[in-house]
Amino acid sequence: MADPEDQSLQILRLIAEHLKRIKYPTLTRPKVRPDEPPTIELVSWGIQAYSLPWIRHFGTLISGILTLSDADNRASVRIVGRPSFELCAHVYYVKKHLKQFLDRGDLDTAWKFLMPIATGSRYVSELDSQMNREFGHLFPTAAHISKAVNCFKEVMPEGSEDDYSYLSEYCHPNMMAFKQHYQWTTPETMEMIPVVVFGAYGAIAGSAIQGIATVYELLGIGKESKVRKVIHQVMLDFVKEGRKLSDKG
Repeated sequence: MADPEDQSLQILRLIAEHLKRIKYPTLTRPKVRPDEPPTIELVSWGIQAYSLPWIRHFGTLISGILTLSDADNRASVRIVGRPSFELCAHVYYVKKHLKQFLDRGDLDTAWKFLMPIATGSRYVSELDSQMNREFGHLFPTAAHISKAVNCFKEVMPEGSEDDYSYLSEYCHPNMMAFKQHYQWTTPETMEMIPVVVFGAYGAIAGSAIQGIATVYELLGIGKESKVRKVIHQVMLDFVKEGRKLSDKG
């Protein structure tokens, strides 16, 4: 029977290999002034302006996870796994709300929702109060990640709702982070161990599959086709890989 860790790593390798091949198009903003009502072309452009950097950043994180894994640096895999999970939660949050707005033909709300998604930065808005007063509208505070993670629970498999908390715990100086590196050989003796026992690949791969499926849908909403074809191929490979594993099992 195939090892679950190997299965998850294979999924991540499929994602990384496909995303590295993408040739990203240049995006040109429609000529709609800030004081004019948003058009569907402007909203579609905004969706693409979010989705393409999302894919690029996501692919970079997955490649980094694989590099760390191949180097047997499992403690660091969990650190990079957390923002990878956050990206997948975030794209689901964005897709869900945009679809709701566009399904009812509310372009104005869809565009207002996209603005802090694309230009929001808590760091920039809090960095300088003078900048915030003068340019706050350019750098609004984006939605807190907890909203996205809670929203993501709607589509994650049952029992995985604690995956984000699990990954997050290893990003802080606490018992779970330290316990990766030692064991109690007797009630009085602590021994440092060279190998980190692992269990995070499933959480990372599970969120990645959902993230890829969601960005595929979002690209469709944003009327993008070229990059979407690559994402479609990733999804087809998921199915092929699943059939191979089923045959082995």
